[in-house]
Amino acid sequence: MKINCEFGKRGLGLLISTLLMLMFLGACKNIGRDEDDEDRARSAPATRPPAQISFDNGDVILTMDEPAQKRMGIEVGALAGTSNRPQADVPATVLSVQDLATFRNAYVSALSQIEKSRVDIEVARKQYARVKTLFDSDQNISAKTLESAEGNLRALETEERAAEQQLKLQGSMAEQQWGGVVGKWAMDGSPELDGILGMRDVLIQVTLPFDQNYAAPKTILLEVPGRTRAEATFISAFPRVDPRIQGRSVLYSAPARPDFTPGVNLVSHLAVGHSMHGLVVPASAVVWSDGKAWAYVQTGARQFSRREVVTESPVDAGYFVSTGFSAENKVVTKGAQSLLSEEAVLKGYGGGQTDEN
Repeated sequence: MKINCEFGKRGLGLLISTLLMLMFLGACKNIGRDEDDEDRARSAPATRPPAQISFDNGDVILTMDEPAQKRMGIEVGALAGTSNRPQADVPATVLSVQDLATFRNAYVSALSQIEKSRVDIEVARKQYARVKTLFDSDQNISAKTLESAEGNLRALETEERAAEQQLKLQGSMAEQQWGGVVGKWAMDGSPELDGILGMRDVLIQVTLPFDQNYAAPKTILLEVPGRTRAEATFISAFPRVDPRIQGRSVLYSAPARPDFTPGVNLVSHLAVGHSMHGLVVPASAVVWSDGKAWAYVQTGARQFSRREVVTESPVDAGYFVSTGFSAENKVVTKGAQSLLSEEAVLKGYGGGQTDEN
């Protein structure tokens, strides 16, 4: 009985020793696994968000991986060099041509009436000549009939002269109101007038300041700020003065645009001074935020810096700049608005935002 108890004690001790050994081995195995996991985590590349925002000396910089760029359709292009003259910005207004159309209709009607009078005069002249021939040859024609035929002819001739004088007066009034060129268009009819009355073109009154001796260029650039631009062609001096602005008025024509409605105020850009060398930021690269124009410059394969664009010198293809950009710069020409939207999202939610000095 004693032997069995001692054997039982030794068996229980052996069992406990075995269990402790197994627990120790399991702990060592877990420690090794944790160390392996930590090594793998340290060796694995860090996962970056697809886009980040940072700031460098006040400039906004977007960092964006290539898949995100492709998804947004980002395209970049080099800046073209060009020469440009300094510009002056002067006010302009789209004119209503309703009274010009009214004048043209009245003028055409008066011309038609004069043509009819000339036909009537020719008939009356032939009638008078026939009656006079008969009267002179002692035919059976009374003096009263002759006098009636002559009186009818003279009355028609007087009416024609009065109508011609009235037509000439109307033409002079049109020239006083619209200038000699447009007045002649309205009197003679012309392709230019057809384009204006057909609303394919518009007439623009440009006001030049009295205190500047700007010569009116042959072409100028018109703009509804931030929306529509078009080139306008010089017509003539304009005999009217804008009552809101004291200055010399000049008349231009421009292709019609949805924004160019009668009474709309425009800004006209006139080239003045000597030529300057600079670059053209394409209009497709320009986005507007906080009342300013911006463009994104590619500063690296994954980085884009937003820079302000000075819009004081618009040109046909975009905006002429002499500072802020260099010929080595490439700007985002497609997808700039998407970058601006992404920037707003990152600012709003702090997505990947970092600070750089």
